[in-house]
Amino acid sequence: MANQIAARMTFENARALAASQGFGLQAAKCTQSFIRTEVAVSTSTAQYQLPILVSAANSSTNASRVLNKFLNLQDLFYVSEIGFFLTVASSTAVNGKLYTYPNKTAFPTGSTALNAVYNGQLSITINNEQVLPAWDVNRSWKTNQTQENTNFNVAAPTSPAQFAIDQADLSCDGFYPCEPGIILNGAANIQATLTLPGAVSTVDANTAIVTVFRGILIQNATTVR
Repeated sequence: MANQIAARMTFENARALAASQGFGLQAAKCTQSFIRTEVAVSTSTAQYQLPILVSAANSSTNASRVLNKFLNLQDLFYVSEIGFFLTVASSTAVNGKLYTYPNKTAFPTGSTALNAVYNGQLSITINNEQVLPAWDVNRSWKTNQTQENTNFNVAAPTSPAQFAIDQADLSCDGFYPCEPGIILNGAANIQATLTLPGAVSTVDANTAIVTVFRGILIQNATTVR
């Protein structure tokens, strides 16, 4: 659960780690922020490159998705939480909902096959140094007690009333703390790779994987101006 004490500790950890790596923070501005990167699910690949930097906008098909939020070259980003989600939305849609598990209503054809996403792992290299070897995606799976289109009128099973939407608290559901934290340098070569055990065999149209990094944005701290 989010609280001010934890948020303050995250801020202090971000400044300490950035300073220990030699970044000058005298003119830097630190604020809470996030990075969001989306990739369309394909039945022909088991490995996805997750765009992180604004420079990816010119080199990646997935970078053109409208809800992406990338890291600027002149900034640092301290990662304190990582979340993985599924969505059903085109690259230009602004109303895509985040799902914390393969909801059978949202993904009527591919819900079972999407388990492959949660059996996958994230790795991150920065300037060819592996800073995150293997982050298991399963820690982001969250199936809450109230699920879309499930019956809550047990007394009348022949004429059930149903929940209209999933229960979800996206301040925490789907996210997991990243400790020790990671500094993403906007001026560096960052490769974030999501590797599944095999390709997703069946996919509903417009299915995408959404990765969200939460943490502290340290503005104007790199060598790029």
